[in-house]
Amino acid sequence: MKQLWHNRRNVLLGLAIGVQLVLVTWVAHYGGGSSGSYIHFYYFPIILAAYFLGDLGAAVTAVTAAALAGLLYLHTFEGQRQPPEDIVIRGLLFLFVGVVTSRLFAKLNERRADAASLLKVSRFVNASLRPTEVLRTIAETAVAITHAKACSIRLLNRERTELVLATSYGLSLDYLSKGPHRVSENPLDQEVVAGKTLSVLDVRLDPRFRFHGAAQQENLVSLLSLPLRKGEAVFGTLSVYSESRHEWTYRERRLLQAFAEQAGVAIHNARLHDDLRRNYWETVSALARAIEAKDSHTLGHSERVTDYALQLGTAAELGPEQMETLRFAASLHDIGKLGVGEEHGRGDLSDEIVMRMHPLIGISILQPIEFLGPALAAVRSHHERWDGNGYPEGLAGEEIPFLARLLAVADLFDRLQLDVPGRAGLTRGEASQELRRLGGTALDPKLAELFVRTLERQSVEG
Repeated sequence: MKQLWHNRRNVLLGLAIGVQLVLVTWVAHYGGGSSGSYIHFYYFPIILAAYFLGDLGAAVTAVTAAALAGLLYLHTFEGQRQPPEDIVIRGLLFLFVGVVTSRLFAKLNERRADAASLLKVSRFVNASLRPTEVLRTIAETAVAITHAKACSIRLLNRERTELVLATSYGLSLDYLSKGPHRVSENPLDQEVVAGKTLSVLDVRLDPRFRFHGAAQQENLVSLLSLPLRKGEAVFGTLSVYSESRHEWTYRERRLLQAFAEQAGVAIHNARLHDDLRRNYWETVSALARAIEAKDSHTLGHSERVTDYALQLGTAAELGPEQMETLRFAASLHDIGKLGVGEEHGRGDLSDEIVMRMHPLIGISILQPIEFLGPALAAVRSHHERWDGNGYPEGLAGEEIPFLARLLAVADLFDRLQLDVPGRAGLTRGEASQELRRLGGTALDPKLAELFVRTLERQSVEG
């Protein structure tokens, strides 16, 4: 469909330019013939053809304009012959203007496409702090803009002895299964890690390339590999491969260098962000463990609930982002108990009221931490019940956020097995049956049943 529209567009443009040539000829005829100033109006359709139809369209329009100018001469000076050199000079001048203009427009369009690609990657780098997504976008864009077959981005490990794959585009699983590249065993990697941009015309014939058989099977021929840097330090490589012998142009090298710089910024920002998240996470997790340390019966509760919740999340086929949100929510679901003072715990009505407030207290503690924002709903609502008799808001059924319903199953399963004053904990099997019984009243029945079946499957598998 796109090709059909392109062909129709070109036909319509050709007709429009033909009409322009006729109009210019008519205007020039009444404005003094081939010797008048109006003859220069022929440059307008020539330039339009160069912009929209490229070299071929510009050349055809230029030759047609020269022919029409010759006819004007015959009409103006009847019976006289125009000197052949005038026809040739005018034709060559029209052709030169058309082709040069076409090339300039092509170069401008190429630069515009390059700028658009770099802008796309820059925006994505600034909008996302997930290095895997950013690097995948860089790899795809690098392939598209260089018309290559594949791209791989590898990062040095901490010991700087291996290049480990971070992302790739256009490469098969068989090729990627080679695993990390040991820098000491690959001369090409050694040169790039040393800071050199490397171009290889045919990797299948280059003795420095270790994977000749795999490259032949994958149909990889020419290679361009660039270092990824942060300042002067190289921390990885960006490599593109063509499927035929290809001399990498200055433009391609310049673009890929810009992509390599963007990749470096993306990874550096993501690592800073991960460090910040880890610091926050370790601080808040330490507080959560401090809560459990006050009561030997609940020691390790958050860790176990997190494990159960992630098992159920996997069974429910949650995506990576939801799984991460679930992990945060499960680990910190009882953080609000920090606000419950030591004087509470007598089991009277006031104690019950304070304990029912702990989800809201937890929200107030976690809210200033921006990256925990998606987990707040699950923390707030993990004590809501399917029948609407839970707290703190009395939500019912699907009004309860999905992750909160999921977390409620994992939380109750662990609490049922805890030994508490006045009640011995249930066995794992008994707790599973209790979950099934509570499905439709305290718990989302589908999630309760899914979790029990997950536990049963694990039991059968040993």
